[in-house]
Amino acid sequence: MLSEFLQVGAIVAGLWCLVATVKRAAGGDRWARWTLLLSVLTSGLYLWGLTHLLVLDVREMCELTLHTHFDPDEHMETLLPLSMTCNADDDLVPGYVNPVLAVLATGTLAAGLGTVTRAVRTQRHPGRP
Repeated sequence: MLSEFLQVGAIVAGLWCLVATVKRAAGGDRWARWTLLLSVLTSGLYLWGLTHLLVLDVREMCELTLHTHFDPDEHMETLLPLSMTCNADDDLVPGYVNPVLAVLATGTLAAGLGTVTRAVRTQRHPGRP
């Protein structure tokens, strides 16, 4: 029970440090902060998904973690979207990774466009905030 609280506390502390670092790095520009934060979150989630592809024996991993059979004819590995299939129905990468990754990547692109737009407008009109 205590270890779960420590894990949650470590995650919250890590996120708080991440947000504080992003605020300091981006200065006062809100768009730059969002761009930086979303890009870090997107990269972190992608790396989390990649860790599910790092297995030595796919057959054993499918049988031990998913309790399913491994079908070599249906086995496929892709990096985008992240996937390592055991058979036609089961995947070693959790189901939430790719949809959340798509949302974060879209948010990162939108915030990046906002950052660029604000930078261009600020260069054209230096007296305006």
